[in-house]
Amino acid sequence: MKRRIGPELHQKPRKRATRQDPVSCESCRRKKLKCNRQQPCSSCVTRRLPCSYVIAPAAADTHNAGLEDGNQREATVPGQGNTPEIQEMRRADTQSVANPQPSYRSRESLMTADWLENIHMGQRVPTATPKLLRDELDELRNKDDSVPPGTLLPVSCRSWNASREDPATVNLLSFLPHKHEALALFRYYTNYIDYLYHIIFPKRAEDQIDGIYRAIERGQPPNLNHLALFFSMAASSLFLQLSVESSIHAELCSREFSFLTGAALIQSNYPVNPTVEGLQAAMVIMHHASNISSHPSVSGLFVHGAVISQAKNLKLHCIDSPGLREEREANPPDAVELETKRRLWWDIASYDW
Repeated sequence: MKRRIGPELHQKPRKRATRQDPVSCESCRRKKLKCNRQQPCSSCVTRRLPCSYVIAPAAADTHNAGLEDGNQREATVPGQGNTPEIQEMRRADTQSVANPQPSYRSRESLMTADWLENIHMGQRVPTATPKLLRDELDELRNKDDSVPPGTLLPVSCRSWNASREDPATVNLLSFLPHKHEALALFRYYTNYIDYLYHIIFPKRAEDQIDGIYRAIERGQPPNLNHLALFFSMAASSLFLQLSVESSIHAELCSREFSFLTGAALIQSNYPVNPTVEGLQAAMVIMHHASNISSHPSVSGLFVHGAVISQAKNLKLHCIDSPGLREEREANPPDAVELETKRRLWWDIASYDW
């Protein structure tokens, strides 16, 4: 006599899909980056992204399906249907696979636009950015009104109004930071910016900055060309340091110091009597001015044509001509100043390469 096959035996149980726990964070998996599996990982720290190890939705669905199959099989086992331990384990598994809602800042398009705004050519990006993203970026920035902590200059440049004054009469010393702040800005420039251009000698420039404060202590007017060189290095240092945290404060502070650089050059009569230090200051801003909007009253000092004209007035284009070499043999010049002139002209000649 044949046994009757029950209808429940025709239904083959679904195989439980295997699931491997993610070994890298969600951002590294999506971008196919190497993840060191830390909390947070180094890749997310570098890119300032939220580091999350949640399970992808597809994996979560598979895991949920596996849980349902397991629950059905467990329910068929006598004596193990609804014990408190199993219910607690099911509740924990269900909570662990829940995928949190993405936060406002986790939108990839918004973060990409923010990165583009913070790079050094960020001034040219807003024209190509959709208005929706620009409005969202402005909304985020308006929430952060405080000056970013840890800056090299604790004074808020937003309260400065130097650029509203006449560059020929503005009181430059009232905007000069304390000596330890000035040296911190100078060291930041030498550590992170100077290697790109090599148009200053750090020891000579540090002595010139120290001479500014010594003259102020003695009640004497400082060398305005040295003051212009310091202001130019401060503008570059603050722009680079602040742009990592707040592009708005970076542009404001850099714009003020760029204006002070031009004001110091105008008050020193640099357009008529150029000096090596004044040319250095103009070239530092020239490399830096493509990233900011210079004030119209001083922007003419930093254009490439004006820099070339002043360099020719200093005869930098014929620094190693036979005539000048003979003069140097008769009257040996300062070796540091001579090498500085060579570097300045080489930087100008290679600017368009």
